[in-house]
Amino acid sequence: MPDFVDGNEEGNNGNENAEEDSESSMAMVATICKRDGTCLELGCTAYPDDISIDSLIVKNVDSSEDVDAYEGPEFSSLDEQLQKALQKYLEIRGIEPSTTNFLHEYMVKKDGKEYLTWLKDVKKFIEK
Repeated sequence: MPDFVDGNEEGNNGNENAEEDSESSMAMVATICKRDGTCLELGCTAYPDDISIDSLIVKNVDSSEDVDAYEGPEFSSLDEQLQKALQKYLEIRGIEPSTTNFLHEYMVKKDGKEYLTWLKDVKKFIEK
């Protein structure tokens, strides 16, 4: 499974678990909207084999009151069945580890291509 920081394969290099967790995860927001303009915004942390939900906010895209929207309690303090149901809600909508792994690989490749383009532009500038 690729590391979410640099795309390299994970290996045991003696790092502490907390350090490994921060290096092999990426923050993301999943926003699911209904036709009436209400949205469920889930703050998540994606790991190579798991997606954990950190926060949950209900918003109305047509309202300016969302700036002060109630963010609800800590997700981990919600009823366990509700937590599992919301995980399943994400999975049904295609937000699962395989999706985030694909997105991560895409981001790494895109970043690499942009870097190469930038280097070529710098080279052209200097050669003029």
